Amino acid sequence: MARNSKRASSEPRCIICGGAVDGLEVQEDYVIRAIRWFKRNVTRNAKNYRLVVCKECYVKYKKARDSYVRKQIAYVVIGVLFAGLLIAAGRSLMAVLAGLAIIVLMYLLSLLSYMPALAGKPEQAA
Repeated sequence: MARNSKRASSEPRCIICGGAVDGLEVQEDYVIRAIRWFKRNVTRNAKNYRLVVCKECYVKYKKARDSYVRKQIAYVVIGVLFAGLLIAAGRSLMAVLAGLAIIVLMYLLSLLSYMPALAGKPEQAA
């Protein structure tokens, strides 16, 4: 419980410019939780900033987020196509397992351009 209250009272940081400013809250998803876990347990350097997107960086954020979503869809579709071809050609359990591994690998590659979603709908258009 203390962890949640500490996180709620922590300093806000813009994920684009890195400034300590208020802005639109970033949704905490499995990628951010994994990074926080890594920083807390492995590097022991957890800052627990409240992640936001400031108004000045919103246009740049929106462009990066749209690019990430497009890449994520494209990588998964390509992975499914390769997996389908492999399964059709192999017709064995190993082909199915290799196909699933390809889909997972392609999804993980899409995370190279990761940009988290916002917690709520932004009030401003840009």
